[in-house]
Amino acid sequence: QLEEEFNKYEEEYNSIISKSNVLNLELERFLGEIKNLDNSISQAENNKETIKNTISKREADIKSAGDEISTIKITVEEKELDYSELENKKDELRKEEIEIESDYNKLKEEITELEKEQRKNINDKETVLDSIRDADIKLNEIKIKKENLVEQIDENYSITIEQKSFDDLGSFNFVEVREDVHNLKVKIRNLGPINLLAYSEFEEERSRMEFLVKQRDDLVESEKDIVKTIDEINNTAQAQFLETFNSIRENFIKVFRILFDPGDEVNLQLEKDADPLEAKIEITAKPKGKRPTSIELLSGGEKTLTAIALLFAIYLVKPSPFCILDEIDAPLDDANIDRFKNILRDFSKDTQFIVVTHNKRTMESAKTLYGVTMQEEGISKLVSVQFNEDLVA
Repeated sequence: QLEEEFNKYEEEYNSIISKSNVLNLELERFLGEIKNLDNSISQAENNKETIKNTISKREADIKSAGDEISTIKITVEEKELDYSELENKKDELRKEEIEIESDYNKLKEEITELEKEQRKNINDKETVLDSIRDADIKLNEIKIKKENLVEQIDENYSITIEQKSFDDLGSFNFVEVREDVHNLKVKIRNLGPINLLAYSEFEEERSRMEFLVKQRDDLVESEKDIVKTIDEINNTAQAQFLETFNSIRENFIKVFRILFDPGDEVNLQLEKDADPLEAKIEITAKPKGKRPTSIELLSGGEKTLTAIALLFAIYLVKPSPFCILDEIDAPLDDANIDRFKNILRDFSKDTQFIVVTHNKRTMESAKTLYGVTMQEEGISKLVSVQFNEDLVA
């Protein structure tokens, strides 16, 4: 009976011990949960402070952006006012140009009319002078004949002749001579009174005409010089452009075949029968095994490699000691990345390249890596790694 009681008490003791252990485990679990809750509350407080700081920063940014927008609006309004004033000045200058051109055309027409009138007066004057000269010649001939007759009569007959009658009255044509004299008198009368200021006015008009002719000649010469200069600039620009284009074309073919295969078909062509400075440029790129009718039919990687080839072709015309490439390798697959690395390695003999990339294969070919990380929000940190090729070897 004692043994049964002992076993009973022992079972109760073991049960109590088991419950105590369970309670201890529950107690530890509750204590862990309380600690976790304390940590969560602490972390939430920290997050709350961080969010408050972020909100303050964003509010400051919004305020700064608002101030900047107001400043930009004021600047835009000022620029619009300046633009309006310039437009008004342009209209005024255009009106002045039209008025000057109109005055110039009027002066030109007046000069033309004066020239016509001058030529007409000169012709009339020449005609009258010719008529007067002819009459003077005839009069002199008559006087000479008269003097000869008087001398002959005086020598032969010793008789003084008086002008009373003529022996050739029957044959002399008085009507014709009278008409000639009348016509001459009419022409002289039509000339009107002599204008003593005509010569000075003529000199003024002639000086004005010479000034305008000189101005016109200067404008014509200036136009010729400008046209000549433009032709020289165009010829020089075309020659330099064609020379540079041919160099780029040769470099493009060379670099393209390095990136792809030596036998690939590639070319740069200018539009035919067009000004080289305004002509379109056609790019032909046909990698091995493909015959695309347009460069648009190439894959994304092939287009990128073609663009890289053209970029390096232009770069080779006038290389620089530094070159920055920003994620140029993003669309390339692993095989094309290797080709890109090889050409970078070749060109890096003469040029230092700075490549912004996320591609690990491109990073492998670099001599120095600069990594940008953000351990804390809003704070960037630069980490550099330099590879020692001798130690690797």
